Amino acid sequence: MNDDNNKEKQQANQPTEEEVNDRYVSVNDYTGEGFELLEGAVNDPVVQANFDEIAAATKQYFRDEFKTEVIVHHAVGAKFGGMIFVESATDPRFHTFAMIPVDANENEVYLDGIWTESMQAEQALFGGLLAMIMEEEFAALDNYLEEITDKYPIVGLRQEAINNVKKSGYTTPYYFVQTMSLEELKQINGLYLENPEISIEELKQHFDKETYDAEKLSIVINLYMKEPDTEPNEAIFQQIINDIETLDGLPRGAYTVSLHDNRISKRSGIGDKENSLRRGNPDKIIRE
Repeated sequence: MNDDNNKEKQQANQPTEEEVNDRYVSVNDYTGEGFELLEGAVNDPVVQANFDEIAAATKQYFRDEFKTEVIVHHAVGAKFGGMIFVESATDPRFHTFAMIPVDANENEVYLDGIWTESMQAEQALFGGLLAMIMEEEFAALDNYLEEITDKYPIVGLRQEAINNVKKSGYTTPYYFVQTMSLEELKQINGLYLENPEISIEELKQHFDKETYDAEKLSIVINLYMKEPDTEPNEAIFQQIINDIETLDGLPRGAYTVSLHDNRISKRSGIGDKENSLRRGNPDKIIRE
């Protein structure tokens, strides 16, 4: 009897097919539509109604604070304001975000109050600069991931999804880079902020690719099964793990690798689910 009751409870707690379809979409189709932030619904209409003004003010903010031209792709309501998703228009390439205060009662946005969370934009900028400094190593990683997605039925994110909902710094369809407080951040960022036209060669003179703390450069790879209704493939996953561990020429760093099924959350833009295959904390792949 208890087993029957437990089964009944489990069945009652299972989401319906309609609920699953409302929550997830194929990564092949996902462009960011349906993305939302917790408790952001009240402010979202105000953000959407003032998007053009927000975009113009955000562009000026990044010119002033980070000497960088940005493209404003998207903005959504947040609990206490709005979140603005931006991409740098040229090298150094990165995606990040800014926040803007909103008064929904007054239907007003405060354009002079735009701000960024501590170190978020700074780390994004640094990641973009590192990708320039280590252009050969990141090209090797890009080439490998292009080859593996051609060889096996796996894919990454669409560029529209990256532009509209990702804010994780240097970001490609297959991975993003997080710089975990590397000591070199302030120095390299400072060189760029002093002279945004600085050459790659000069940047390379100030950063030693062989001595930085590899464990503080996090490279997070997310791949998806290409076909709907397909479970993450263990053999493909293990092949990728082995390749990341052994291939020559990849960036030194701490790698996390995930292989998801074909679905991604509309609301969060994240593919992690119970059936995802993952190698990460506390067992990241460390390439010294």
